[in-house]
Amino acid sequence: MNAAVSIITPTYNRAHLLPRVWASLLKQTEERFQWIIVDDGSTDSTHEVVQEFNDPRITYVRQQNQGVNEARNRGEQEIAAEYVIYLDSDDELHNETTLQEMLTEIRATRPEIAWVAFTVVDSEGCPGPYHLAADRIETNYIDHACEEKVCGEFFPIYRRDSLLISSWPPFNGMEALRHWRIIKQRPALLVNRPARIYHRHVGDNLTGALSAIRRAAQMAEATNQFINEHKAFWLENCPCQLGKYHFYCAMHFALSGQNNKSFINLMLAFKNSSWKIRFSAATLLASLLLPLAVRQRLFILRSKVRK
Repeated sequence: MNAAVSIITPTYNRAHLLPRVWASLLKQTEERFQWIIVDDGSTDSTHEVVQEFNDPRITYVRQQNQGVNEARNRGEQEIAAEYVIYLDSDDELHNETTLQEMLTEIRATRPEIAWVAFTVVDSEGCPGPYHLAADRIETNYIDHACEEKVCGEFFPIYRRDSLLISSWPPFNGMEALRHWRIIKQRPALLVNRPARIYHRHVGDNLTGALSAIRRAAQMAEATNQFINEHKAFWLENCPCQLGKYHFYCAMHFALSGQNNKSFINLMLAFKNSSWKIRFSAATLLASLLLPLAVRQRLFILRSKVRK
């Protein structure tokens, strides 16, 4: 069976979650898919679980632990279809017609469109954090860089050839580095229709907070690179964006204990940002007076009360 779409799932020690992803794929009305599972050095029963699925549509690849984006890059070497989706191991497709709907939408677009992105919902059906100026909107680099017409989290289906423009960055996060490199060269279509369900494993978000602290130094580096790539455009067209991302960079540096770099980015955030970001920057500036352990503890406590 020729695959209509290749679905890449990076996974690390999530053997217990893969059956849920597989169940959502099995119920799809579009059955011509390739599921590429990239095992990023798991030490649990991931391999055994995949073997139990026993389906020729599954391509299983194992590598040494290198992080989620390197796992995605490795998965791209196995793509057999014209269209590509990245589905994480803690997510699932929205309903049984999701693959069919995504393929129908992207096939109906002109060849220059790099991807068609859909919205996401959580396991309780609540919409994810996003903004769209219309229910269907074609976007370009200006729209994404200034984030006035579109911003937030979406779930894209890509034309395979658009992925040749850039690979995933060598960070555990900051996927926008790749998205914006592609959108600089080719437009995209965004549709206000849910296609992915994401799950919150811990109600108090503790797992996410600890992960953010562990990745803080790497995310600071990634955000700094992001700023360097788009700084000139922001200064000319939407300078408040520059201040916002300097604040994000400062936050990551603060969580990793790099106070001097955090301070520098905070000063740049004050220079080019909205009053809302300036208020947050002032709060973060005051926290630099605290020991790192206390600062990290406050971050965890704040995440526990956030829903």
